[in-house]
Amino acid sequence: MTTTSSPWAHALATSVALIAWTWASEASAAVVTSGCASANQFCTVEELVGGANMLINDKFFDHWTVDDASTVAPVDLSRITVMPLDDQVLNPGLAFLANGALITGGFDQIDLDLAFRVSVVGGAPRIVGSSLELTAYEFSAGNAGGLIAVASDLLAANGTDILGEQEVFAMLSLDAVLFDSIVYASQAAVLVETNILVTGDDTLDTVALNSFTQRFSQRALQVPEPPVAPILGLALLGLWRRRRHSPR
Repeated sequence: MTTTSSPWAHALATSVALIAWTWASEASAAVVTSGCASANQFCTVEELVGGANMLINDKFFDHWTVDDASTVAPVDLSRITVMPLDDQVLNPGLAFLANGALITGGFDQIDLDLAFRVSVVGGAPRIVGSSLELTAYEFSAGNAGGLIAVASDLLAANGTDILGEQEVFAMLSLDAVLFDSIVYASQAAVLVETNILVTGDDTLDTVALNSFTQRFSQRALQVPEPPVAPILGLALLGLWRRRRHSPR
C-alpha cells in the first residue's frame, strides 16, 4: 500500500527540521573539566588551585591561584563551587557559589584574591569584553552595617597591560551596585585578578557573600552608563581598593 503525505505535513516536517537545526547551531558546546571530582559538571576552587582546569564552549580556564589575607581562619576552598555558565555561546563564564564559606562576623574580614587565565581555543573569536555580577548576599537582621565587595582587574596576557577594572558591592544601608561590564581590544587570552571582601561594622554583625558571576564575551558588549551610587559607598570602595593594592 502506498501512502502520500499532504503538503501541510511536509511543511510541518520541514519547519520542525529547521527549528531543530537552528537550536543545534545555537546550543552551547559541552563543558569539559580536568582534575575535578564532578567530571564535566563543576569544580571546586580547591581543585582548580590544585591544577584542575575547565573548558566552557571555546574558552579555557586555567592557571588558578589564591591568596588568602583574611583575618579569620583560612577560607575553606573545597566548599566554593565554580559552575560553568555555557548558556550563552559567545558569552560563557563562571558562577562562584560560596556554600557558606564566605561568611564572617563582627569586625573580622574575609579578604580573598582569586587569579586565573581565560583563553580562546582553536580559531574561535577573541575576547572583547567582560562582566561581573553580584548575585546573592546576606546581611543578618540587627546588623549595624557591613560591606560585601567583589573587584576584578583584567590584564592582557603579558601580565602588565591593564584592560580594565570591574567593581560590584553591597552595603547594608546604601544602594548596591550589582553589575559592571567593560569592553577592550580583542584578546586571545585574559588574566583575571578578582578580590573578595566581606566584613561587618560592629561586633554583632554577620555578613555573607553567597554567589557572584563572571563572563567573558566574544561579541561587543553594550556597556551601561555608570550607576548613580551613593558618594559614601564609592568613597569606601576607593579606600578598600587602595588598601588591597598597598604592600601588606
